[in-house]
Amino acid sequence: MRHSLYKYLAPILLLAGVQQAQALGTVQGTNVANAASVSYTVGGVGQPDIDSNTVNFVVDRRINLTVAEVGGTATEVIPGSVDRITTFTVSNSTNGTQDFRLDATNDASGAGTAFGGVDDFDGASIRVFVDNGNGVYEPAIDTGTFIDELGPDQTRTVFVLIDIPVGQVNGDTAGVTLRAFAANSGGAGALGADATQTVGADTALVVDTVFGDTAGAPNTTGDLARDGSHSDDDEYDVVTAALTVIKSQTVISDPFNGAVNPKAIPGAVIEYCVDINNTGATQADAIVMTDAIPANTTYQLGTI
Repeated sequence: MRHSLYKYLAPILLLAGVQQAQALGTVQGTNVANAASVSYTVGGVGQPDIDSNTVNFVVDRRINLTVAEVGGTATEVIPGSVDRITTFTVSNSTNGTQDFRLDATNDASGAGTAFGGVDDFDGASIRVFVDNGNGVYEPAIDTGTFIDELGPDQTRTVFVLIDIPVGQVNGDTAGVTLRAFAANSGGAGALGADATQTVGADTALVVDTVFGDTAGAPNTTGDLARDGSHSDDDEYDVVTAALTVIKSQTVISDPFNGAVNPKAIPGAVIEYCVDINNTGATQADAIVMTDAIPANTTYQLGTI
């Protein structure tokens, strides 16, 4: 009797999920077990099935995240205003729960900004806070500075706040960037260490890490594809009034010449004119002009 030995390939297993924007379905750390079974007959008589050993592998972690500016327009600000807000979202497309470390920075001077401007000033006291879930910045509640335990396919809103220096003028532009770094889960209320990519071959029965993120905002130095981080830009545009004040004087009359070619001699009448003009992009309110009576002169009642 002659025997033949057959080798075969088992069907390839595909982890659930096909859309890149999603977390690819199967959660990291899931154990996948598989065994083969062979049935056969001898002389037409069925024999007991023979089972193979069971083999296992652990689903590895594919890190992916997206930072996106919210609103699609620049935030208009006034010189001297504080706690001016730009809004972003951070989305977790990793196949597991992640912490995210957040870093908000001013763009470099002269760099192009998110909506076609050129950065020409930096906001002061740049800060970043995580939304509590209602999409509105609330100083007493939104105090978190990192994203804690964000599950697969979940998104969190993040606010970047700056103060606008008093000396900025109409048309000035400040660019800001929010960058999120994937971090390991540190447990509730604690930020884990930044995630690192596994080097070398797959480690059996251990959760390895692969970065799958795309390159971030062009103004973020070093935010390359597959670096475990992502970023996006936003923009502050200064919109303010721009007042000019010009004062002129005219000799109206004097005691000898009257109104014909009068001179500024004692007893002459001098008229002052003050012109206030707004060349800015918005109105100025509560304007108060002060003009003291010069020494060596007296005010003529009823001449304003």
